[in-house]
Amino acid sequence: MKTLIRNRQKLFGTDGIRGTPGVYPLTDDMLAVIAQAVAQKIISENGATRKKHRVVIGKDTRLSGDNIEGILADSIRAFGVDVLIIGTITTPGLSFFATDLKADVGIMISASHNKATDNGIKFFNGRGHKFSQTEEEAVEDIIFEDLVTKPHPRAKIKGKLIKVKDAQSRYGKFLASTVKGLDLTGYKVALDCAWGAAAPFAKKIFTDLGAKVEAIHDKPSGDKVNEGGAIHPELLKKLVLETKADIGVAVDGDGDRGILVDETGTIVDGDCTIAIVARYLKKKNCLRANTVVGTVMSNLGLKVSLAEEGIKILCTNVGDKYVLESLLKNNLTLGGEQSGHIIFLDHLSTPDGLLTALQMLRVMKEKDMSLSKLCKCMTKFPQILVNVKVKERKPFEEMPKVHTKLQDYNSRLKEDGRILLRYSGTELLARVMVEGRDRSEIETIANTLASEIRQEIGAE
Repeated sequence: MKTLIRNRQKLFGTDGIRGTPGVYPLTDDMLAVIAQAVAQKIISENGATRKKHRVVIGKDTRLSGDNIEGILADSIRAFGVDVLIIGTITTPGLSFFATDLKADVGIMISASHNKATDNGIKFFNGRGHKFSQTEEEAVEDIIFEDLVTKPHPRAKIKGKLIKVKDAQSRYGKFLASTVKGLDLTGYKVALDCAWGAAAPFAKKIFTDLGAKVEAIHDKPSGDKVNEGGAIHPELLKKLVLETKADIGVAVDGDGDRGILVDETGTIVDGDCTIAIVARYLKKKNCLRANTVVGTVMSNLGLKVSLAEEGIKILCTNVGDKYVLESLLKNNLTLGGEQSGHIIFLDHLSTPDGLLTALQMLRVMKEKDMSLSKLCKCMTKFPQILVNVKVKERKPFEEMPKVHTKLQDYNSRLKEDGRILLRYSGTELLARVMVEGRDRSEIETIANTLASEIRQEIGAE
């Protein structure tokens, strides 16, 4: 431990701790330290109010998941904390079981939409919510201040290792319960499971409701995760057209992202999904405060569409944990991201691609409308996103040429567009997003700003 960590640094990114297995911070030794810090946090915060502590661990299908699971479980059990092993489950499934199994903490082993050779760990509290920034910092404090300087006493009795055998079935039944009474007889669903965590149980959810399902990438495969699914919806589009499906559903490797495809083969992103479902919930008097939560990446067309129905939108930073924070703070029902991370807070506090699909199918069935017709409620503004590989995350305002052009372009666009410059939370990338009515104009703006950033801090 004395040479493991030299200086304090930030471990958590936008969505947990991610990286390459075997490379810091996902080395075996560091994984053990992180697990010990989580166990220490549990004991220090709950020791006086609970006789026995427990952590529930789930994982997607990545090949490195077994090793990470074993290290985390052994390190946590060494502190006398019980560990419940779920096995392969989606991230929202893990969130559900953190609450359902009355755990102190839930840990999901996944790198979400990243490539199969990556991995990561996401943490949930006992309410099934992703760790807040405060909770993340508490873990980092223990690692970089406590554990490094003084050893912690080991528990005299090692925690139990408990395997939960029916988790996939239980979670599938929970998802079906969110659309109780829905009969999908006569509907055809095209499904792409991305070789990931939803693959073992997703198809059965829809067939049990009466739908006919045509599925691809629906076998767990640790070396193919995200080859298909929500990251590559063009494969689902092809399946929808070939099978003449009523709807296409694609999830990513850990199942928290859902991208839909209508019967004409048109991809339906999270913004359009929110526009449709928000209208439905409002008419049912189920949209609290007639307000939804989006992010700074939400298309301006969503705001315009919602305003037509008297629905407001609050915008947060990118990241579903920020969407959740706003939903909880404002006691709202629905929120999400353009990327397909949608939260239906009356059912679950974590985005779930399968839950999103079920809610959309309920709208389609009750309104007796095709998905393509439902999508006509929103017209997107053209939006350009350019990614620039960078060598550092230098503040944009400290780049004079970038700052000057940004001011000039904002003055030109006014209310008919917007520009967003931000850095990726998981990769060394600068993201340039420009939105407006004139596609040619915004392409020029986006490429010019990207070029200026590339000249200033671009990576070779």
